[in-house]
Amino acid sequence: MSLKLLIVDDSQVCLVLTRGYVQTFRADWVCTLAESAEQAMALIEKQAFDVYALDYNLPGRNGLELARWIRERDQQCFIGLLTSNIMNYVEDQAISDNIHYYRKPAKPDVIQQFVSDIEGSSLCI
Repeated sequence: MSLKLLIVDDSQVCLVLTRGYVQTFRADWVCTLAESAEQAMALIEKQAFDVYALDYNLPGRNGLELARWIRERDQQCFIGLLTSNIMNYVEDQAISDNIHYYRKPAKPDVIQQFVSDIEGSSLCI
């Protein structure tokens, strides 16, 4: 099943690595990249995505704020917060907002878990 994934991170390196690892595991998934919450919001206004991989530390809005904005539009999508921010409140808030939490660095095992969680979600049933 081909899914549309939006990856949002202010680091070009993280964007490219995350997309590369995702496509290693699921070459049929379409990955779109955004460098800020505002750029992501503009893309979301133009097209629908099934899955989101969001960094927490973004220019403007943070990843949790962006996730809430996305949830207002789509209750069924899968949102993963992939971040190096290890503050407990960030993880606690993500979990409370029904957002999957993953710690960077975005190595193959982390992205494999992200992909596995998506495949186990209601999106792929």
